[in-house]
Amino acid sequence: MTNHEHERAIDLVTRRGGEDITAADEAWVESHLSLCSECAEYAALVEGTGQLLRSVAVTASSALVATTQARVHARVAQLHEQRSRRILIAISFCIGAMSSALSAWLWWRFGGWVAQHVGLPPAIVEPGILLFLLLPAIVIAGLLLAFPHPVFEGSLMLALAREHEGEKR
Repeated sequence: MTNHEHERAIDLVTRRGGEDITAADEAWVESHLSLCSECAEYAALVEGTGQLLRSVAVTASSALVATTQARVHARVAQLHEQRSRRILIAISFCIGAMSSALSAWLWWRFGGWVAQHVGLPPAIVEPGILLFLLLPAIVIAGLLLAFPHPVFEGSLMLALAREHEGEKR
């Protein structure tokens, strides 16, 4: 027998417990195990190990479960807070942009009127007013997204820690 056959047998024996193998592969590995004592011993060890692992119950301690649940709840609250914060930022940005656009249109008209009376070209005055009015809304929204408010997150974590301490008592 070649090393390739032994490697194939070991691979099939290892996969037999957890994965489905074809009937042809199953028949081949059974015939190989009947002829090769080394691979048959390996198959018996794998089966014995599998039975041993299935017979031992694995349980987590109550402290581990409680800590894991507290962390999961904290993460859920944090994700919910982030989602709510993004929605509020989007709404405030939209309202700010709309009010800026409306006031920009009004100032555009007013700037055109001033430009006529002073003698400035409207091509300089009107776009400058529009940029001046929209720029603060964009900068503020970018800063709110880039630097989340750490005090709120800290107070949330402290509240969850106090709740967890109350459950332990």
